[in-house]
Amino acid sequence: MINKTKSGILYGIGGIPIDIEVDISRGMPIFSIVGLAGTEVKESKERVKSAVINSGYTFPLNRIVVNLSPADLKKDGSYLDLGICIGILSEFLNKKNNDIENSVFLGELSFDGNLRSMEGIFSIVLSMCEKNIERVYIPADNYLECSEIESIEIIPVKSVRDCVNIINMPASKKRDFIEKRKNEILANNRKQFFENQNRYKNLEKDKENEIHIDFGEIKGNKVTKRCAEISVAGGHNMLMIGPPGTGKTMIAKAMKGILPRPNREDSIVITRIMSSAGLNRSSIGLVKNRPFRQPHHSATKISIIGGGAKAVLGEITLAHKGILFFDELPEFDRNTIEALRQPLEDGCINISRLNYNITYPSDFIFVASMNPCPCGFYNSSKKCICRQSEIDKYRGKISGPILDRIDLFSEVSEIDYEDISSNKEEEDSIIIKNRIEIARKIQLDRFRNTGIDLNSQMSTEQAIKYCELTSKAEKTIQMIYRKYGLSNRSYIKILKVSRTIADLRNSKAVDEKDIMEAFSYRRAYYKYFSRG
Repeated sequence: MINKTKSGILYGIGGIPIDIEVDISRGMPIFSIVGLAGTEVKESKERVKSAVINSGYTFPLNRIVVNLSPADLKKDGSYLDLGICIGILSEFLNKKNNDIENSVFLGELSFDGNLRSMEGIFSIVLSMCEKNIERVYIPADNYLECSEIESIEIIPVKSVRDCVNIINMPASKKRDFIEKRKNEILANNRKQFFENQNRYKNLEKDKENEIHIDFGEIKGNKVTKRCAEISVAGGHNMLMIGPPGTGKTMIAKAMKGILPRPNREDSIVITRIMSSAGLNRSSIGLVKNRPFRQPHHSATKISIIGGGAKAVLGEITLAHKGILFFDELPEFDRNTIEALRQPLEDGCINISRLNYNITYPSDFIFVASMNPCPCGFYNSSKKCICRQSEIDKYRGKISGPILDRIDLFSEVSEIDYEDISSNKEEEDSIIIKNRIEIARKIQLDRFRNTGIDLNSQMSTEQAIKYCELTSKAEKTIQMIYRKYGLSNRSYIKILKVSRTIADLRNSKAVDEKDIMEAFSYRRAYYKYFSRG
């Protein structure tokens, strides 16, 4: 007797459907799994057997062979437990309901027959929608993160017996039962969810936790704060250079508070990534905030770009559609910094391993900070003790190709006492965020049906097309180009940044002030990295 069910596994940030064939025949009692099963899948034999017995069913004392298809794809994880279990319990199911066909069963079993919550369920369920699957059975504890997926019927189950009972229910009773359970799950968790939200909001301005810093709390450095606004508005990469204690890290963390809310398409991708990384199990529906990632400089290359034996997600993918912040950039391993070249240029990273060839999205705003020299006090009020060779070696850790991928350079200077002691109110994050959201809406309308969203993503042809220069602006950039001997890449970057500056003041044309301001954000580059 051969029973067929469907399940799925996590592959990258998506899911792949797996066909399960369970052959129960006469012979010496044996339970084997074939089809390039990984260690976790092979161990499912013991979990399934114990779950069946402890759920009150009789485990067949026959020859049981489970085939997982496609056979040439390695299967990792414990997602297949429930699907294998349902295949074995076929004799206890009502075949007239025909509910097993075109259904996917996901979930890890415990020995007592209950289902455990798992990472990546949202990603797999979303992929099943694209495969025209009608319904998917998932652990009840994973329903919260999948609650906003409407293009597929989601059935939350608590245990093996619960799953069998739902399958055997009449269609009319089943529909009411499932809706009641979904409402119960949402009701039971909504109170806790809002309590967590309120607690989070109360901690937002807690400096000890450093969850959220408002620009209104940052004194001085107006130029750098303006640079941060332009960076977020147009998706431009940014590097801050200055002595220790001048507020570089604080400004970078404050940028999290001015990131605009993602649209539904971006929310789905962000949620998919968070789910695949196991960071979204307790959230209700889609992730509503853009990510801000700040890895430590001791992080390995694999933890930053992703990879390893199982091609895990890296920080550049976890920062997709958000900000990736490298504090003290030269302290990172040089190979790690160089590995950012492709993601910064293409917005994705291709991971090739023996059993995997996966492309992960990595479209993020790269924000970095660094000291001007090893001791940190070059060109400041304190005496620098570094030799010129040490300074050159320190700055030389940042290669030309990486610097070419940075649009904005800002020198963060020491703050005067008058600025610190002043009672003058600084512009808060809400006001800045409102300007950014307007500028981003302008860009969305401009680039509709072009495949890009932000000014920083424009090609050379698009930059020339969409950056409408006034006659004075054209003369200004011509003068800058000839005087400073700009490369073609530098010229295009100034156009892109000036286009964002014009968008922030809701102007269709780019004028000479926009060009001059855009060029001013390259002066720090010439000051600290000019190798001419």
